Amino acid sequence: MSDHDSNVTMAVFLDLENIALGAHEAHYPQFDIQKVLERLLLKGHIVVKKAYCDFDRYKAFKRDLHEAAFELIEIPHVRQSGKNSADIRMVVDALDLCYTKGHVDTFVIISGDSDFSPLVSKLRENAKTVIVAGVKNSTSDLFSRTCDEFL
Repeated sequence: MSDHDSNVTMAVFLDLENIALGAHEAHYPQFDIQKVLERLLLKGHIVVKKAYCDFDRYKAFKRDLHEAAFELIEIPHVRQSGKNSADIRMVVDALDLCYTKGHVDTFVIISGDSDFSPLVSKLRENAKTVIVAGVKNSTSDLFSRTCDEFL
């Protein structure tokens, strides 16, 4: 996919906890969603933006995501399995969109979590382009290799 393919219709799914932790562990500045969106908008238009997280634990990101018109999907962190709850919800929402909204041809997964590799495979099986955006040092090699493009 070229950077000037402006007829692309994208859906963005953000695993905020994974990205925020990855950026922090890599000693990068705080994750800035605007930089990612600017890069994506060169490729086409975004029709869905969803962010998954326990926003009580990541309050600092709420305002920027709200201003960027993300739908904030609150995943309360009740136990150790709280992170997996966000992953499962994200997969369900992405597959639902894949099967019900044929006009969305590109799925953007902002995460470094290899647990999303089967989702990437299923989306590609359904003729969808998959872009993964993640923190390079904390993104699984398997995950970055299964997508069409890694940012």
